[in-house]
Amino acid sequence: MFKEGNLFYIKKSFLLKSIFALINIGLMLLSNFFALGKTLLIMAILTNVFIIWEMRRIQPAVLMGVFFLSYLLYLIPYYYGDYIISAHTQYYRRDLYDQMLGIHLLFLSSFLLFLKSNLNKSSLKIRDLIKPNNNIILFSFLYLIMLGIILSIKGNSVIGGSYSTYIDNLEGQGGSVEYFYIFFVIAFFFTDKPFLRKSLLLLVVYYCFMTITRGYRIQFVQMVIVVFVLFFDGKFKTVYMMIFAFLGFIIAEIVNLLKMMGSLTVEDTLALFEKSDKGIIISNQTDVFYSSVVFLGLIKDDIFSLGLRIWSTIGFIWNWFVPSSFVWIEARVPMFAGTFTSLGGGGLVSAYFYVWFGYLGPILIGFCLAFLFNKTYSSADKKVFKIIAILVLSLYPRWFAYDPANFLIRLSLYIYVVYIGFILIHNQMKGVKK
Repeated sequence: MFKEGNLFYIKKSFLLKSIFALINIGLMLLSNFFALGKTLLIMAILTNVFIIWEMRRIQPAVLMGVFFLSYLLYLIPYYYGDYIISAHTQYYRRDLYDQMLGIHLLFLSSFLLFLKSNLNKSSLKIRDLIKPNNNIILFSFLYLIMLGIILSIKGNSVIGGSYSTYIDNLEGQGGSVEYFYIFFVIAFFFTDKPFLRKSLLLLVVYYCFMTITRGYRIQFVQMVIVVFVLFFDGKFKTVYMMIFAFLGFIIAEIVNLLKMMGSLTVEDTLALFEKSDKGIIISNQTDVFYSSVVFLGLIKDDIFSLGLRIWSTIGFIWNWFVPSSFVWIEARVPMFAGTFTSLGGGGLVSAYFYVWFGYLGPILIGFCLAFLFNKTYSSADKKVFKIIAILVLSLYPRWFAYDPANFLIRLSLYIYVVYIGFILIHNQMKGVKK
């Protein structure tokens, strides 16, 4: 009887979400003929809030949903206060912003629609969904790899320096900094000894120090999220988690100011509020949204033609297996766009998938994300593939707003393959001992 009632609830919930999604799609289509930007923004915010509600039993996913929401909240001053939210002007047009909002709403609607209702009803923690393998030799080997990655971080401290110091650091640094997460997560599951797991936090402190002083704000933030997912998920009430997240946001902004100016004074901080009082709000969120708008503008101007978009899509798929340095510029959409106009960099995941797959793209990526979370939290079974969800729940500052090819897909494939490789070595070592 309970199962029948539960099934009825799920069917009813899916029906309501389907109706809501159809309303959103209808508004998106109507926005091609009427100025519905404000309505689209309201519906996008509501849809995002509903996503957070559906994932309320997964604390890392709640954080992710709030992060998504921040990119919409920064649009409120633009739509309801006529604030200037970009320093770039070529594609700073309301019609393009409305279109981008519609595309992003399509992504959010798909994500919400395909997320299972009552997701993670048992309040499972993702660190408990992967079987640990005790192997001190492999753990030590992984530890040394991570230490080597930290020691390989190049560049000079941005504290007391200038923005050019940060740029020099960025240009001189390879992608090894990002691979740290892969080995860190794998090492966590090659021991179940609390002491050894906590010893990983020593590397975290060193890693955070190096990334902060080099101006690598996002790497620092992502490392903090990885630690939260593996060590602190479920340890605090959600309200306290949100307070910590807000403090983390403040720290990240301080790191951003340090990389821009090399120092931080009271005058610098007050200058940010003075700009806001003058009707100007420019942030990472507004820059990323403008970059997404630029993608649409280049398509409308036929600079990003159908042929180039197909070529870009092929490069996107190739990028699943190789680093970006081996991929042609058309597949690196912000870099390609930067050859025609100025932009802040990055771009929303919905915009990338629209470039590559048209309107089907945002629907597809929304479905894939929902499918991953549904499968991960459908049972307490310990499955190898669930390690992918840890990266997805940790690296969203990159894949949602900057680079989905590398940080949503490539690193997910890498961690899956590398983890299986270490498991095979572990099993081989066990066989030799026997």
